[in-house]
Amino acid sequence: MSCIKWPKLLQKGLILCVFSLFLVGFTGCFKEATKVGVVYFNNFEDYDMKDIEVFGFTNNNWGPFKSISILDYNGSKVLGRFNNGQIILKLHKLPKHQAINVQFDLLVHDIWRNDAWVLELEKVRRLVTGFSNDPARWQSYPNWIGNGSALNPPAANSFTNNLPGACRLAANPNGTSLYKMERTEIHSDSTFTISCSDAGEYFNLNCDRSWSIDNLKITVINNQ
Repeated sequence: MSCIKWPKLLQKGLILCVFSLFLVGFTGCFKEATKVGVVYFNNFEDYDMKDIEVFGFTNNNWGPFKSISILDYNGSKVLGRFNNGQIILKLHKLPKHQAINVQFDLLVHDIWRNDAWVLELEKVRRLVTGFSNDPARWQSYPNWIGNGSALNPPAANSFTNNLPGACRLAANPNGTSLYKMERTEIHSDSTFTISCSDAGEYFNLNCDRSWSIDNLKITVINNQ
């Protein structure tokens, strides 16, 4: 593991380790840093979207979903389920900080065959990858899809794939894979935007293929 030093950006000996490869989800490390506080957390148990916007196709037209998108899954509430959709969260009036940490659970439900999934932070793509729950189809994750990297077995680097499917594979005890996603970024603006989206087979058929998120937490980091 190697660290990149940023002496002109961060003072008082703050060293930021930025990982370009992904182990279990996204990872980042800070030495001599203090997490000053969680600025956003949502486990969706109270059916509150908390400023998350959802977009998708309705009658082949792209636009915002007006109905709530919090559902029961496996005894918990999750934000989902999405198929060829997008979620966006915009935060404002963040306290002073030099970096920001994003964590969440990504649940990949039912029939994925290296279908694409995208994470954007501040409108910049940080991960474009593919997931698979099909034993016959390997997946790109934790690598980027289409960049020539070797494929990995289905559910590679997942926290668990021992979860039932959400719809088409509801009777399958290995129908959903859960990934612990995490990323730390240099960031000091008072606003922050995160977006997740997907594209792939079974277009707009979320009983066949879908994804959800849970336990979304955003923390700002300050070394002062």
